[in-house]
Amino acid sequence: MRISLLSTLLSLYLFGFVDIGFKLYAGPRFPPQTLLSINEFMASNNDYLEDPQGQFDDWIEIYNYGADAVDIGGMYLTDDLSDPVKWQIPDNDSSLTTINPGDYLLIWADGDTSDEGLHANFKLDANGEEIGLFKSDGVTMLDSVVFGEQTSDISYGRYPDGSDNWRFFGSPSPAAENIDIYNGFVAEVQFSRQGGLYNRPFSVTLATDTEDADIYYTLDGSDPYELGSRLRSGTVYRGPILISRTTYLKAVAVKT
Repeated sequence: MRISLLSTLLSLYLFGFVDIGFKLYAGPRFPPQTLLSINEFMASNNDYLEDPQGQFDDWIEIYNYGADAVDIGGMYLTDDLSDPVKWQIPDNDSSLTTINPGDYLLIWADGDTSDEGLHANFKLDANGEEIGLFKSDGVTMLDSVVFGEQTSDISYGRYPDGSDNWRFFGSPSPAAENIDIYNGFVAEVQFSRQGGLYNRPFSVTLATDTEDADIYYTLDGSDPYELGSRLRSGTVYRGPILISRTTYLKAVAVKT
């Protein structure tokens, strides 16, 4: 009787062991990989996009190109790579800081940390600087970009999203896919005469070193070409312009 009972208990023990062994074979679930990029930013927001407080401030877009949702609360954003913990992203509201796969999150770089929403404690320098995104340990860098001089209301970002290819965008896309790219900037317009006082009429010729670029000009000081709205208020330059009275000649070169 004792032998039979011992045999039964041993069989149950072995059965349990085989079941546990099967679960271990299935393998543990690895934690999701954090795949985030600084995808687009505007360092000179003149009148393109207002923040929730109605101000035209700099902004930075973070893109999640991974397969899992990521809460960036507690991570760090900086405009100085030597100071990775310059601003910690608030971690008290995951609904505000969670980025779903393939989605975007906008952060205002305006120094107004007391405002509602995500506002970093620094502003971007339109003359050029750097941006870095670090993990919550304040050491591990997730992404960074070093950029040069920027132009008002034109953003700078990755094309396509999350790639290593940076382009200018004439139609910025905060919290959306980057699509409307600029290949670069045309050369400045060259004037055959300098501004000043003249006692007789003369003609002014305009030129640019960029091949196939169009030159628009006005004689009243107004903007000859509105980049954001694509409204053209100027005249297309076709030849020498006669100046016979006090005139404020303004010109810009544009290439599609």
